[in-house]
Amino acid sequence: MTKWLSQQGAASRGALHLLTILGLAGFTCQLGLFWFVSLAVDDLIVNQQPPAPATLQGVVLTAALWLVFDYLKQQLTQRTHLQLCQGLQAQLHTQLLRGQLALVRQKPNFYWQQLWSLHIPATADFLTRYQVQKQLAVLAPLLALVCLWPTSWLIALLMFVTLPVVPLFMYLVGSGAATRHRRHFAALTRLGSLFADRLKAADLLLVHQAHTSQQRLLKNASDDLNQRTMNVVSLAFLSSSVLDFFATLAVALVAVFVGFNLLGEVQIGPELSLQQGLFILLVAPLCFSELKTLGRLYHQKAAAEAGAAELKPILDMPLPPSPQGHFTGLEWLSVQSEHPRLHAKRLVLHPKDWVQLSGPSGSGKTLLLECLLGQRPCSHKMQGQAVLLTQQAIITPQSLRDNLCLGQTHNDEKLWDILSQVELHDWASNLPQGLETLMGEHPPLSGGQAQRVALARILLSDASLVLLDEPTAHLTDEQHQRLCQLLRQQLAERTLVWASHKPLPEAWFNRHWQTDNLEVISR
Repeated sequence: MTKWLSQQGAASRGALHLLTILGLAGFTCQLGLFWFVSLAVDDLIVNQQPPAPATLQGVVLTAALWLVFDYLKQQLTQRTHLQLCQGLQAQLHTQLLRGQLALVRQKPNFYWQQLWSLHIPATADFLTRYQVQKQLAVLAPLLALVCLWPTSWLIALLMFVTLPVVPLFMYLVGSGAATRHRRHFAALTRLGSLFADRLKAADLLLVHQAHTSQQRLLKNASDDLNQRTMNVVSLAFLSSSVLDFFATLAVALVAVFVGFNLLGEVQIGPELSLQQGLFILLVAPLCFSELKTLGRLYHQKAAAEAGAAELKPILDMPLPPSPQGHFTGLEWLSVQSEHPRLHAKRLVLHPKDWVQLSGPSGSGKTLLLECLLGQRPCSHKMQGQAVLLTQQAIITPQSLRDNLCLGQTHNDEKLWDILSQVELHDWASNLPQGLETLMGEHPPLSGGQAQRVALARILLSDASLVLLDEPTAHLTDEQHQRLCQLLRQQLAERTLVWASHKPLPEAWFNRHWQTDNLEVISR
């Protein structure tokens, strides 16, 4: 997962390297600032005179440069983070457009919200903050040790030996963090989906007086989420505490050694002056500062790995591009799809064929139509533009005109004619702005009306292959009969595959496909 996460930052690799350079430049300015501060204090205490002008100029210059580099680093971090989020969102959006309902309905709605609002930002945080900080945690202490070596080789050597202890314990404590993050995300998704489902079914709960039992169910799910949240928080707190303990202990030992050396009690290594001792005491915590920052960001690595476990299968899913052009027919042997595995020994479909697709619920009819449309990974790819009408009509928040045209251009006369044919003229004429009425988040139409809007889209489309999945499932028997006759008249010259549990005239179809336990039989 870490390798896959790193690959997502390939497009912003230059910016990520620049972030490391800016961080290292700011660290260098801190070292210079501490050197000039120690010189100023030495002049005041030991030499009993004001600091030299060059020393004061050095303090001001290094402090100003430190602030400038830190500001530039923060601005570049925010910009790179935004670019990475937008890039991942674009990839996810592309997959959702290609997979459409076939992909979306595999997970609950709350799962996709989590993917968008938590997993993608966690991935960007990992690249812009954790990965950059990991490089700084290696380079910055080495630079500090190089500066300490001329002052006291012994302290530089001791610091070099003790520094690896911090990342070692950070790894030991945080090794299970990714697993706990995944469990936390799973619990959060379950609770959010459960709450949204019960909210939609509020009227049904009232009818069956099931509020008490469902409230108990929600409370148990909430308690489980709280427990998992505390597990993640406690692990992060433990990791931070361990880092602070070892860093504080190491700095304290350095301070004791410097103090006894200045007092003349310990003469191991070179003798230190006040300026050198003060510089060492200022730099010693700086050696651990980048490692401590890395420890505080370690939970971002765990969160990103948990998010990558969800993002990677979706972004890497091999979905073929949507078929374009005119449908010229197909003759496939040994057709297979993935997850679940649909199989067909032979499928033949010629232009202007009408195919009746039958089979019990759950046998693979919808799966077959999604494979034909290219919304699922399949061993064969269809050539030619196609449209699919599913059992769940999708109504966008845009205007009624936009919902009917879907990017095409049709004049008002044609749109009103189509609405009349699908028996929606009266409903549309009573809308406040007619065709320009926005549907919004809660469209003002029933399930049957939404299905007829989708039927109108099919009639307006010029696709040569039409796939129908229970197109009249939400309509009355009388409407079913009338609209089926309409489809027969309007689509007679196109290629069509029609899956329906409701009766249809056998004479309309020249081919019959039957699905049984994810196997397609052509007859």
